Amino acid sequence: RGIILKRVSREGQPTFLPIHFTTSRTTIIVLSFWMKFLEISDFETISRGLSFEAQDCRVSGKCELYTTKAAGVDKKLYKQLERHLEARMQETLALARSLSPDDTSKNIAKSPFGPLDLISSRRTFVYLVATLNASHPDHDFSILQPFDFRKERNLKIVMNTFNTTLFNLGRGKQLQAMWDLIDHHVELLNCDIYSYYPDGDSDPHGGDGLIWSATYFFFNKHLKRVLYLSLRGLSKNATHEDEESVDGDNWGAQYSEEDMVGVMEV
Repeated sequence: RGIILKRVSREGQPTFLPIHFTTSRTTIIVLSFWMKFLEISDFETISRGLSFEAQDCRVSGKCELYTTKAAGVDKKLYKQLERHLEARMQETLALARSLSPDDTSKNIAKSPFGPLDLISSRRTFVYLVATLNASHPDHDFSILQPFDFRKERNLKIVMNTFNTTLFNLGRGKQLQAMWDLIDHHVELLNCDIYSYYPDGDSDPHGGDGLIWSATYFFFNKHLKRVLYLSLRGLSKNATHEDEESVDGDNWGAQYSEEDMVGVMEV
């Protein structure tokens, strides 16, 4: 996943340092504090509706909204952190190029976030990692690499995939209401969409009887918002923390037709 740099210690023994296109754990953790969680009742309702008992598994879902916008004294500290991040990334890229220029150039160009020598691409990657850290504070995601994510090019396919999963689990009603609520807050057509399919080591719930999982990020750069949407299938034999659930078919019941965003054409 990274380029291995060989360094000779004072004792003459070689040590190996992994060179990744990531930043330090401290930087990720600090950035997590700027991924401010927006407490919105719509998403609390959706999250409860995504947690239920299915026939063959226990389903647990999350729908959370975060903002990347810093204000006041936070803004000044955030700018300092961005400069620190930029310096670290440039040093890493320069070292990687010196060791393996051809491979590094290919990896930079093929990143799901765009060319990694652009700060905007690296910043998006860090936002997603920081979102994961903010949503799962007991798990460290700083080891993730840009290629652990995938850029989704088609909103309709993402929606259909998510809908089909829920439909097959017996929760097929009012899904349009769910997407309308999400669209109202993040403007889905203006979002960059990324998916994340972790392995057992990097999944915060990998040891909790995890059967399958699907995780999406909807990033609206203009609104400075990241929507985190995840769905997991867990073994009924595993021990889990109690989670409140509601009837997912009632997601849109409390909203009038005028309150809802119209059916999107994608």
